[in-house]
Amino acid sequence: MLHSSSLRFRFHRALFVGVPVLSFALVFLAASPARAVGYGLFQHGGRTTGQVGAFTARASDPSALTFNPAAITRLDGFQFQGGLDFQNDTDTFRTNTGSFDAGHVIQFPPAVYATWRPGKDSRWAFGLGLDAPFWTTLDWKPVFFPERFTQKKFELTVFQLHPVVAFRLSDGWSVGGGVRYLKGSLEQDDSKYFLVVTGPLHREVVEEQREGKSDVDGLGWDLALHYAKERWGWGGVVRSAVKLDGSGDARYRILDFQLPPLNQAFFLSRGSVSQKFELPAEFSTGIWFAPYPELRVEVDAAWQKWSDVSASTVQFGPGGLILHDDSVSRFGNWDDTLSLRLGVEGDLNDQVSLFGGVAREQSPVSGAAVSPGFPRGDALVYGAGATYNFPQISFDLGYSIHQHDRNRVAGGSYTARSSVWAASARWRFGKS
Repeated sequence: MLHSSSLRFRFHRALFVGVPVLSFALVFLAASPARAVGYGLFQHGGRTTGQVGAFTARASDPSALTFNPAAITRLDGFQFQGGLDFQNDTDTFRTNTGSFDAGHVIQFPPAVYATWRPGKDSRWAFGLGLDAPFWTTLDWKPVFFPERFTQKKFELTVFQLHPVVAFRLSDGWSVGGGVRYLKGSLEQDDSKYFLVVTGPLHREVVEEQREGKSDVDGLGWDLALHYAKERWGWGGVVRSAVKLDGSGDARYRILDFQLPPLNQAFFLSRGSVSQKFELPAEFSTGIWFAPYPELRVEVDAAWQKWSDVSASTVQFGPGGLILHDDSVSRFGNWDDTLSLRLGVEGDLNDQVSLFGGVAREQSPVSGAAVSPGFPRGDALVYGAGATYNFPQISFDLGYSIHQHDRNRVAGGSYTARSSVWAASARWRFGKS
């Protein structure tokens, strides 16, 4: 057991370094030039949420399968981690005549990881992860939302199955990688005006809402390097782009016009839809160091190649007032992003660790690229949390808040704020 005087000394020593580091980071990141967010919300565990995703270099728990697959060679025996996020977003579109709020949606993306190193002398390690690399819903509920003819709803919820193999090259270096299979659903809704003939001399312009929801999937890969010493380490990960595509059902609803009963049957209420959406390639790197054994500091950078992402296409099949296929192209002309993240973790004693972080997340959309489906500007992110350790199990609780810059468009401006709570548990089933 630690004496109280020793505990206070360790805690004060951690504060002596940790507080100035975080203070400097806050000033530096807040002063970074804001362009027009990487859209990840750092789920996958309480530690990574509380440290705003600054985990590429340490990757010291099973969530390494996502943050740095090569680092699982440092995890002894069989380890398992499960967690759940509580994600709450607030998006608002403001005009000179009023404001419009997106639907209030609370989301719960899960994450499960398992790693195994066969023996204490084994250089090989294996892992399997199931998490949600992209999980977002943005639904502009108001009937008269001004931008609904561009897009009314964008929802992409994708699970990732991720088998990984890693190999320790030497005492310090490891390499690893895996295959990423993504599967989920994509929904994109909008409205469109149609000219309807209701009689020999009578024509009316009507509004129809089109809702297209598809099952989508795609394949990708990742490769990683990891270097670790007792007091410092480095990591780097390359992730490929993933092209998601699939087909599904479309629904059509006439919003501001009631057809005579005999004519309603002519306009089908259902049809088909096919959709494509691409997630960008990414390179992330980080370095960590321990000024004291009880204190760990990590700085990460993540670059995403949004400029290579193809425009998302939605092809509505015949139905409703659509007599022939109607193809819509969305997004595209995006900017590459560079995100900077800093995380600090300190041991209060042998059981309790506290952590926090700050990040500047750039957005790929600015100017004419801003749309109702992707309206958010750069974000300043703050996080905090704690871990409690037992001999074979640890519990993590993390929180992060994402404050997005205002994004202006011709008809008004978008603002957004996101909060994420994350809870996870880690089991260690014996050491190799």
